[in-house]
Amino acid sequence: MTNSFTLKLPVYGMNCAGCASRLQSALNEIKGIESQVNFALEAARISFDPELDHKNTLNAIMELLEQKGYQTDTETILLTAEGWNCANCANTTTKMLNAQTLVLNAQANFATEKVQVQTIRAALSKTDIDTFSSLIPYTLSISSKQNLKAENALKVAKQKSADKKALLTLTLSILLSLPFLVNMISMFFNNPISLLPAWLEFTLATPVQFIIGARFYKGAWLSLKNYSTNMDVLVILGTSSAYFYSLVIFLGSLNQPLYFESSAMVITLVTLGKYLEHRAKQSTTSAINALAALRPDTAKVKKGKIFIDVNIDEVQLGDLVQVAIGEKVAVDGLVIEGQSYLDESLLTGESKPVIKQNNDPVIAGSINGEGVLLIKTTAVGESTSLSKIISLVENAQMSKAPIMQLVDKISAIFVPVVLLIATITFLIWYLLIGDFQQALISAVAVLVIACPCALGLATPTAVVVGTGVAAQKGILIKDINTLQKAYKLQTIIFDKTGTLTQGKGKISAIYSVNQDDNTLLSLLNSLQTGSKHPIANAIKNHCEKKAISHLDASEVQAIGGQGIQGTVSGKLLVAGNLSLMNHFSVKLPEGLVDKQKAATGSIVYVASDGVFLGYVSIEDTLRPESAEAIQQLQGRGLETIMLSGDKKSVVEHISQQLQMNSSFGELKPKQKLEKLTLLQNSKQVAMVGDGVNDAPALAQADVSIAMGTGSDVAKESASITLMRNDPRLVALAIDISKATWRKIQQNLFWAFIFNTVAIPAAALGYLNPAIAGGAMALSSITVLSNSLLLKRFK
Repeated sequence: MTNSFTLKLPVYGMNCAGCASRLQSALNEIKGIESQVNFALEAARISFDPELDHKNTLNAIMELLEQKGYQTDTETILLTAEGWNCANCANTTTKMLNAQTLVLNAQANFATEKVQVQTIRAALSKTDIDTFSSLIPYTLSISSKQNLKAENALKVAKQKSADKKALLTLTLSILLSLPFLVNMISMFFNNPISLLPAWLEFTLATPVQFIIGARFYKGAWLSLKNYSTNMDVLVILGTSSAYFYSLVIFLGSLNQPLYFESSAMVITLVTLGKYLEHRAKQSTTSAINALAALRPDTAKVKKGKIFIDVNIDEVQLGDLVQVAIGEKVAVDGLVIEGQSYLDESLLTGESKPVIKQNNDPVIAGSINGEGVLLIKTTAVGESTSLSKIISLVENAQMSKAPIMQLVDKISAIFVPVVLLIATITFLIWYLLIGDFQQALISAVAVLVIACPCALGLATPTAVVVGTGVAAQKGILIKDINTLQKAYKLQTIIFDKTGTLTQGKGKISAIYSVNQDDNTLLSLLNSLQTGSKHPIANAIKNHCEKKAISHLDASEVQAIGGQGIQGTVSGKLLVAGNLSLMNHFSVKLPEGLVDKQKAATGSIVYVASDGVFLGYVSIEDTLRPESAEAIQQLQGRGLETIMLSGDKKSVVEHISQQLQMNSSFGELKPKQKLEKLTLLQNSKQVAMVGDGVNDAPALAQADVSIAMGTGSDVAKESASITLMRNDPRLVALAIDISKATWRKIQQNLFWAFIFNTVAIPAAALGYLNPAIAGGAMALSSITVLSNSLLLKRFK
């Protein structure tokens, strides 16, 4: 794609025409572009100078928008890559993509053969992607997130066809190379005379070199054509040297040993290794494939009095969808009719089916058990929990740890270094020792043994399997940095309400100054209509059961860590803790606060225009898993602390029940943040929470963990999301982090040790090319197999 084009860029946040004018002037200061900014359309039209390189222009535009406080629409396009043979292939792809004008950032994962491209929404078309694909020796195609099941089925069918072709090619290569293997075994047992005549060696080796090995020639040529080197270059240089040297001897009828078996055996063994590696890589992505397969193609949508099968992408918010017995739920929604048990195990890790009845939420991808359900759609397409889970897991698998960035740099220079070592090896054996045959064999062995595939697979395969295992158990890990930090944690901080407690409190006591409890509850209920806080839910549920209505409220506003305020019947109504009453100078009855100091329920005081009206006491019960969760963490040597906005007597009571290391009550969000920051001065700290008031602390923590049914703000701030409300998953997430990081370390150790030992051994003549080819293939299989052991994690 040339740089001669115009980009229409949405711009949000402009307040007046003057903003547009100033932004236009600022944009025009960026070299190589001309812009027109339209305040009414909230858009900028940017023309790029075709004579200049615009590699960094879009990033400069984005930085300028951020500096000015404006926003635009971006999107991430998921691409599938075909033709990659090693980590260098993935690096070449990202290098090319990151050089394109409309690409903000590109990341590739060799293990999953996926590429993520961040760009301006709707800026890149399929034609652009095809153009990018033509610039590299690999094929890139857009992996649509719509209709995941159909796409997955197509991918599986295509993969089966490719696997069948690869197996036939491998079988042919093995059959042609088998006589060489027999001959090598015979010669190994002190039989110096070859059992195969020269013409037969030539006949067997030629199709292996040029038919079976065609893929390596193609890959090497395309790589060199793009000024890069990869595994194919090493294989082709090594095998071609052995083949053409033997060909000269054969055609010249010279009395010298032939090395046709070396070229044939190396190609066969490398082909075998790549086949086994590919099959193993497929196993690493089984978790994401299982999730993708959960989404059905169609849904039964109610139209009038009948239900019609509608394509899943055409279902709209508010549609009524029927889910029959044994079917998968197509959308996120609320049950409005029927009752059934749903299997959510692949989504939340919950092994037992969950009962769903009127007003209960259901998740797309769940499997319906024994009853027919009618569901009102609340989320479709990319907004469903299933799509978000898949996206989160894919993002985690795409991300790179600092150690992987180091490995990428090593891989980029690895092949040229190996070529230099092979050249030096040949020259030393030939010029200093005078043994041309050994010079050739040793140089070929160095080229073949040194493939960096194992190094490139070491980290991404472990990350893919580890994040996949976590997702299957109901733990969504956003990125590899979280995976890297989680196993180093020393302190775990918990919020109380909705995290360690069930967040389904019940009103245990009511006191009103005028002895009219229902009037007090009606006023209190008026402020809670739009709130999802556990205390608000307890009040609303109580009023609903008692048929207590609510009044219209306006200007309702939550006051972080203290309560809520609003205008009801023209008066300022406030409800919350003692701190809130003090803030509004509300005078409480004498002795009331002292009487409540030892109470184990949360007290909500109510006042209107500064006049105290009464209070309600709300009791919240512990989650049945909380005690075990704390014991598990302490058993791993971790400190457990509770930070809560609730009153101290309640927090201390809960803390004593759970035998936590320490607890702090009556904290505002800012105070929670200060406590956490202080702990971070000496320790690695995780924060576990579910509410809006936990968001600042979650954002600050080294590792942030949000409960699955918590607020959207909490989940957005968190680096780990627990798909079910089970605090025991915190210890499990840490265990998975430790296991994954251990695999990464093991893989990198073996990959580095293999090349450190094998290259000198080959250079010194201790390895022939055939053995080197087998060892190289074995190193990649070893790394993959070690990563796949994570699947057995319990």
